[in-house]
Amino acid sequence: MNFRAIRVITYLAWYLITSFPERRKLARLAETDPKKSNALAFASVQKALLHILDICEVKPEVNGAENIPDEAVLYVGNHISYFDVLVLGASVPGPVGFVAKDSLKKVPGLSGWMRLIHCLFLNRDDLRQGFETIMQGVEYLKDGYSMCIYPEGTRSKTGQMGEFHAGSLKMAQRSKAPIVPVAVSGTRDIYENNPGKRVTPAKVSISFGKPFRITDMPKEQRKFASDYTKNAIQELLDKQTKQ
Repeated sequence: MNFRAIRVITYLAWYLITSFPERRKLARLAETDPKKSNALAFASVQKALLHILDICEVKPEVNGAENIPDEAVLYVGNHISYFDVLVLGASVPGPVGFVAKDSLKKVPGLSGWMRLIHCLFLNRDDLRQGFETIMQGVEYLKDGYSMCIYPEGTRSKTGQMGEFHAGSLKMAQRSKAPIVPVAVSGTRDIYENNPGKRVTPAKVSISFGKPFRITDMPKEQRKFASDYTKNAIQELLDKQTKQ
């Protein structure tokens, strides 16, 4: 582990501890004004994410931000690194909640902030609970909260996209919210590709594709929405490679 990795861990621990009063205040505010609480909570989290990227000396190249509509959307992206979430969270123009693995809800401090920005904790081993989580995401989108999901379900160790889990886009389909394809590259070079748990600077790109609604697709094509989204992400990745 190098000094930069230690700085990231130290800052994250410091943020989670010192932000406890702010987190409690925003949790109380959420009871009367959830929209304001969400916006303030995300502003705090986004500032922390940007600081972590500064420590890593990573400044993502952002493309296609103009494609993000001014309404709640479901961001759908490829997943190659722990840092994908940081890069997307630091790059979007407004609040977004993430569909995360169930085990993260047990992490003190972190889980509190995740709930404030409307993250969801998905247990893929319990189909009933997983369905209830997705339906909660539908309600969030209908209420105007953007969400992000990584349909592969886990990080790719090769950098290549894996298969999308069935039902990953149900939130967009049932809520009629637009899907924004997201492609990220270079994040594995920050951490995963380095030996000895080292954090290093890297060239990172994130691209936002043109939004679309599953409900606007011809009926016979809707069952192929996952393939359509995956192809859109791959096209964005191919463009990043050529740059």
